[in-house]
Amino acid sequence: MKNKFISKLVLFGCCFLLFNNCSRETQETPNSLRPYNLSDLVFNLSSSSGSYGFAFYATADWHVVVSAQLENDDPLPAPSVTPQSGNGSSWLQTVYFTVPQNDSGSNRLFYLNIVSGEKSLTVVIHQLSGRGTINVDTDGLVFPSLGGSATVKVSSNIDWHTMAEDGWYSVSPFSGKGNQDTYVTLSVPQNSTAYRTSSVLFVADSAGTRVVLSQHAFSIMPPDETNLPREGDQTIEFQFLSTLPWDVTCDKPWCIPGKVSGAASDAILVNKLYIQENSGGTRTAVVSLANSANEKLSFPITQAGNMAFLHGTQWSGTATLSVGIITKTGSMTMTIEDETNITVRGYPGQITYLDDRTVKFRVTIGSITYEGITGKNITAVFQGTFSADYSRITGTLTGQGTVLGMTLDVSGTWLVSR
Repeated sequence: MKNKFISKLVLFGCCFLLFNNCSRETQETPNSLRPYNLSDLVFNLSSSSGSYGFAFYATADWHVVVSAQLENDDPLPAPSVTPQSGNGSSWLQTVYFTVPQNDSGSNRLFYLNIVSGEKSLTVVIHQLSGRGTINVDTDGLVFPSLGGSATVKVSSNIDWHTMAEDGWYSVSPFSGKGNQDTYVTLSVPQNSTAYRTSSVLFVADSAGTRVVLSQHAFSIMPPDETNLPREGDQTIEFQFLSTLPWDVTCDKPWCIPGKVSGAASDAILVNKLYIQENSGGTRTAVVSLANSANEKLSFPITQAGNMAFLHGTQWSGTATLSVGIITKTGSMTMTIEDETNITVRGYPGQITYLDDRTVKFRVTIGSITYEGITGKNITAVFQGTFSADYSRITGTLTGQGTVLGMTLDVSGTWLVSR
């Protein structure tokens, strides 16, 4: 009885195992397609030919489809692939592909597609060009006459550098790396000479592209003296250069330009300013030169006012002089005679400028003896500033003279009051 029970139990177990095995063999397994390493989905290759492998898992039968794209859409041979198909397996599988040498002027882009059932896996293959290419986003730049800078974008598949034709512009940076955009700044100073043009060459291997640079000239040279006396109508001259059409203005009615506009010129031009007599206080005007590019240069003209209230005034104080390592302080007296004449310690001088803030004058002495030392051919230039109530003048002086056969420079300060 016991043996009969055991026999039935064994028979039941065998049937169960048999049924279970049969069921497992007929059950469908889900298809799987995945790379062995995710980083292998993109290959960045040099221009040289070479063979490479891509490892993957595919549990269903698979085949390979290769497509290619050139950056300028020209046709090109696709990589060869082996094997081109295979059976599904739980084991790791590998396809090998070989890319040809890229001697074109463009980078190449390939797609290796592994198709397994309804699944697909794409491997991107990027191959660099074997020849240098370079592109700049402009072929010419016009710079302001007064100077400035401009930025260009440089793109190249290899390292590149620049070659400058002239030294009047700067380039920064002057080189760059391949396969990345680089922004290059070109800078120029003010052009005060003549219209100029040049170029800078951007070079990558045997490829190159040229950017033409140009700049107009624009400059102004004020009169030798812009601080004018008040009396009488006056005419002064100034010079300028403009290789673009120009116009001249003065912001005060008592300052009148001789020519108010003109055509572009490569030559330096001379213009006049007509200044009317000043019967009031000190006044200032601004003379402006503008070109057709809306650039502007200017300079001031200051005209002294009526300073008759200072005529005949007498002043006294001290002056400190330095000659080499010797410094001495002595007395100083002076009389402002009129608009143009002054007397300093009995020696006549000439006032070169006088307004309600400043006095400038020059004294020339043929020979003078001081403490037993004789100086000859002495010229001293004084510049002073009036106090607000015109009771005091403080200033500086420079000069030159001959002592014992030696020419010496003199400098110092002075202070006088009335």
